[in-house]
Amino acid sequence: MARFQFKNRKNNGLIFFISFMVMGEAAIAAPLPQWANAPAVTPVAQLSLQESILRAFARNPDVTQQAAQIGIGEAQIDEAKSAWYPHVGLTGNAGPSRQTDSSGRLDNNVSYGITLTQLVYDFGKTNNDIKLQTAARDSYRFKLMATLTDVAEKTATAYMEVSRYQALCDAAQRNIHSLENVYNMAALRANAGLNSSSDELQAQTRIAGMRSTLEQYQAQMASAKAQLAVLTGVQPEAIAAPPAELAEQPVSLKNIDYQSIPLVLAAENLRQSAQYGVEKTKAQYWPTLSIQGGKTRYQTSDRSYWDDQLQLNVNAPLYQGGAVSAQVQQAEGQQKISASQVEQAKLDVLQRASVAYANWTGARGREEAGLAQSESAHKTRDVYQNEYK
Repeated sequence: MARFQFKNRKNNGLIFFISFMVMGEAAIAAPLPQWANAPAVTPVAQLSLQESILRAFARNPDVTQQAAQIGIGEAQIDEAKSAWYPHVGLTGNAGPSRQTDSSGRLDNNVSYGITLTQLVYDFGKTNNDIKLQTAARDSYRFKLMATLTDVAEKTATAYMEVSRYQALCDAAQRNIHSLENVYNMAALRANAGLNSSSDELQAQTRIAGMRSTLEQYQAQMASAKAQLAVLTGVQPEAIAAPPAELAEQPVSLKNIDYQSIPLVLAAENLRQSAQYGVEKTKAQYWPTLSIQGGKTRYQTSDRSYWDDQLQLNVNAPLYQGGAVSAQVQQAEGQQKISASQVEQAKLDVLQRASVAYANWTGARGREEAGLAQSESAHKTRDVYQNEYK
């Protein structure tokens, strides 16, 4: 009996030890790194269209990437400009080095000094490189503007969807309330024997159908709210009414100003960058002139001395197996691609504008039809109310 109790105590102790290890491991588990945390969504009381767009700008990673790309473009311009500035360097060597000529042999052990190189003229290589990087930087800026436009469009669309389905839900609830009044009136008349129960059944069927429609509207509104929350990072309890100016259409398809559209401007600057790339590559046929100077100290086995140098250096390619010609062909091909991208950008803008204009025209038509239907419904309601009185 004592052995059995000891065994039970031993088993209980083992179970306690295992539980302690498991719970302890969970308790001391390392927290998730910051990059693994889920994107935060904060509840707010109300949200306006302008605030939602500004929040989307601050939240969207593409905006941050394009802004950082502009900084990279600025650094690339500075790198290209640095070719015109003097390049200063230090040199140093340690170890045996032997020079033999007609005057004898010279053993060097240590050498150190300073060198300076100044570009004089390179027939447009550096200037075209600076223009190339500047055009690329401007392209990054317009890409940022295009990204902001795209983010604003998506956010405004989600915002309007929430507002639209909220209005549809309110209209469906009002319709249900009206149908319930009709049902109550039809039930009273049926109970009084003034008419059959078919009107009562019809009202019940319409109420059930409208409630089903309300559920669909509520589900679609929840989906639009979820999309808006992902874009803005907030979950509003209510949204403000959108500006009335959004219903206007001041632009037609015949007068689109492509010169002010960021997507087209970005493609055009890329085309200019490719053109400067062609000029830069063609300049490789011409020599590069630079001044090289230096002052070096040599420590030899016999004596020490300074070596001063100031020379005009000319670097002219004579034959490189067709490498420069191939590079020129590549640059010209890239220029053609960039030119076609400008046309593609304009076609994309025209397509999006055409779809948006068609949607706006259709919405206007549905609005007018809805107003006519509403007037007809009000007249029908008045007729039925007069008949049931």
